[in-house]
Amino acid sequence: MGRIPDEDVARVRDATDLVSLVSETVVLKQKGRLFWGNCPFHGEKTPSFKIDPATQLWHCFGCNRGGDAFGFVMEAEHLEFPDAIRRLADRARIDIREEGGQGVPSSRKDRLIACSEAAADYFHRELTTSKTPGASAAREYLAKRGFGTAVAKRWRLGYAPASKGSLVRELTRAGFTRDEIVEANLALADGASLKDRFFDRIMFPIADLHGRVIAFGGRVVGKGEPKYLNSQETPIFHKSATLFALDRSRNEIVANGTAVVVEGYTDVIALHESGIPTAVATLGTALTERHVKLLGRFGKRVVYLFDGDEAGKRAAMRAAEFVDWSATPEAGSSRVELAVALIPGGMDPADLVAAQGPDAVRALVDSASPLLKFAIDVRLEAHDLGTPEGRSAALADAASVLAPVRDSLLGADYANYLADRLRVDYQTVVRSIPRTPATRIPAPHAEGPPVAEGRPLTAEQRAERELVRLAAIAPVVRGQARDLLDEGAVSDDTARRLLSAVCEAGEATGQDLFGLVAGRDSEAAAILSAWLVDAQEVEQVEYAFREVASRVKELAVGRLILIKKAELRSLDPGRDAETYDRLFGEIAELQRVQQSLRDRGTGTTDEETEQTA
Repeated sequence: MGRIPDEDVARVRDATDLVSLVSETVVLKQKGRLFWGNCPFHGEKTPSFKIDPATQLWHCFGCNRGGDAFGFVMEAEHLEFPDAIRRLADRARIDIREEGGQGVPSSRKDRLIACSEAAADYFHRELTTSKTPGASAAREYLAKRGFGTAVAKRWRLGYAPASKGSLVRELTRAGFTRDEIVEANLALADGASLKDRFFDRIMFPIADLHGRVIAFGGRVVGKGEPKYLNSQETPIFHKSATLFALDRSRNEIVANGTAVVVEGYTDVIALHESGIPTAVATLGTALTERHVKLLGRFGKRVVYLFDGDEAGKRAAMRAAEFVDWSATPEAGSSRVELAVALIPGGMDPADLVAAQGPDAVRALVDSASPLLKFAIDVRLEAHDLGTPEGRSAALADAASVLAPVRDSLLGADYANYLADRLRVDYQTVVRSIPRTPATRIPAPHAEGPPVAEGRPLTAEQRAERELVRLAAIAPVVRGQARDLLDEGAVSDDTARRLLSAVCEAGEATGQDLFGLVAGRDSEAAAILSAWLVDAQEVEQVEYAFREVASRVKELAVGRLILIKKAELRSLDPGRDAETYDRLFGEIAELQRVQQSLRDRGTGTTDEETEQTA
């Protein structure tokens, strides 16, 4: 999928009324100019969720989330920004373009989804009602796996008949064109005619996050190759961004916090039917980085559940390739913990739950080993740690696993773990970890978690954030605010990030300002939404700004005085006389400036200062 043009994003935003959108899921009551309700994102009995219809922004003063219509959909449905745009475009029945990708108009996608839905209905009817030998064999296979009629109905399982043109005839009668059937990858062109892509197979419908069928997986009935056949990529289906049963699992994963990843459709169904509704499966591919990021939107822990044979171990090692900065504590709220569990005894997940019950699976998931630890241990096992040569080779092999997290707390922890295993010192391990572009620590201005809003703010933080608030609601003072930022007077990281983004927004206010800031720093923008939603009229803004700016400068000078005093204490007045005298003079001048700023803040004049001296 390509980039959605800004003008199309603006069209969708303009067509979406935030109050109407939120009212679909939240009971709202108007109080003055604002609408109030109980926050849908955390449990509360007293409403703290507000909407400002003028700015089309929302904010919850209980959990400190906030944003515009796109942000609401992203939070409510755990979507990324482009998907939220598509979701609201569908709601408003707006066709959007996607530049640089294989995007097609929404109406075209709707037709392909409808074609896939019709195919799913046909396959399901064939499985449940057909008297053909193939359909009977499919039902018999499913029954042996414990999937009777009720399970088949719940999962819309189907059967693709052995006759190679039956689906094409069914879809043609339903009004779908040749191009639509081929583009949905339900048939292949064979000269002037079409032939079904799937035949004599048990069919597993693959749905998008909204539960709409977009593709299929087919298992051959009896003998044949390939054993499993999946839909190819289409405008509505991308293997690296889709997981089987995620539409069913997403809410359970949110509630549980853990997603369980297996490799087969029947494994997923068996786990769900036994009471483990957090299971999903990849679609004939290894788990990709996009899969990990997708799951990270719903849960903060992903457990790979693999067969305990060599193939399972290799699959787990492939999964370790996707460990990146998002697995570290520094990732903050976007952190995703990756773990792996191997099933003993040569069983697959369906075998395990059938033989030992769901509690055995839950115990295995709960005790899963962190993926980095697992990868390190596997690499160490491949070497003879009883010899210097073996330990040296093991160090180089295992240390490479830590390259993506080299400069993080997680990387430091596992460097210590590796040092203990190999009986070498910590620094030797650190020097052995390759440094790659992926190990760079995110820059301070990069998107990241703001200072925890549940922690009481210091006097400095309060003053600096009030400075940012005034700059956000009054563009006239943004030039002066930029000067303070450039002088280094703003010390709080969140205030610095927000003020920089606000100043970069020019004269923008309200929803336009929020959109510009959110595009640069989405988490810090949640704080901005509180000020914009609950913006009170500030009389004499420039006067108020001067007062706050003076306080911020005073606090900045105070910090500098403390630094220089610490430097002065480290000097010997006799041996470092010249430097000592210079620092002493600088401190005295800074203290004079600090007092002047204090006097200005209290309204005391220089003459009054002299009289009271």
